[in-house]
Amino acid sequence: MVPWLRRLLALALVLALAGGVLAATRTLRPRPALLEGALQEVLAPLSGVAARMARGAGEIGRTVATLGRLETENEQLRAELERLRGVEAQVRQLERENRLLEELLGLKQARPDAALAARVVGRTPDRWYQEITLDQGSADGVRPNMVAVVPGGVVGRVTAVTPHSARVLLITDPESGVGGLIGRSGEAGVVYGRGGDVPELVMTLFAPDADVRVGDDVVTSGLGPVFPPGLPIGTVTAVGRDPTGLGVQVTVEPSAPLNRLAAVLLLEPAREGEPAREGTASVPQGGPAAEGAAAGGSATARVAAGFSTAATGRPATSGRPGAGGDAP
Repeated sequence: MVPWLRRLLALALVLALAGGVLAATRTLRPRPALLEGALQEVLAPLSGVAARMARGAGEIGRTVATLGRLETENEQLRAELERLRGVEAQVRQLERENRLLEELLGLKQARPDAALAARVVGRTPDRWYQEITLDQGSADGVRPNMVAVVPGGVVGRVTAVTPHSARVLLITDPESGVGGLIGRSGEAGVVYGRGGDVPELVMTLFAPDADVRVGDDVVTSGLGPVFPPGLPIGTVTAVGRDPTGLGVQVTVEPSAPLNRLAAVLLLEPAREGEPAREGTASVPQGGPAAEGAAAGGSATARVAAGFSTAATGRPATSGRPGAGGDAP
């Protein structure tokens, strides 16, 4: 320790001792001694400083306690806010589902072929635009080939049923096939899913010079055994030739919100009891090729036989039961 600091501390100690002795013997003297008065003059400012320091220390203690309490309350409020955010998200989800169920109820009341509504409870990322799983099964009246729809349009058809669940093949699956019509011109064709992770459809028309243009609406033809007529499929976004060069092929954007399905309405098949055919490269009796001939009358057998291959780039033969829908 430096000498001057040591001397200052010694002086302070002496003054403190002297002050203590004078304070202890003050009652024994009739009047304060000269030294006592001098010490009071010296120590009075120090006493004020000490008192203020004591009050400051008390304020600091109370401030620290208040800060601790406020921090605890802040944590509690933050936890409550997170809880309320979760509740708000659940409320918004329930509101969306309620609106959809109300729309499905209105659609069910408007369609005599409506059977029941079902919630979507299963969907895998690698087959997001191929299939969905419903929470209703054969015990609830679900049967294969029932058609799944939403207020926006057609979704797909039931391909497999268990007592308490059902699987729906979406129209965007390449193995699906729906007989379709151009709403403006009545041109007939087959609608297939393009596949991959894009919700896009391809429609191959039967007539080589079909009257179709961008913006045309596409609806189900109702000439196959599964899909009833007039269900919205989508809107034409591009027009071109099919890979064989024999017919017209268009790209169709689905009208149903296939990316965010929460529930669907199941309709009875167009013709009850008539099985959906599996896809083949040949043209069987019925199906979209025959539908096209009946609707337009101008499709050649050569063009019709190439529809399955042209729409998907390969023969439409399927290793999965139930593939094909209305398509040949």
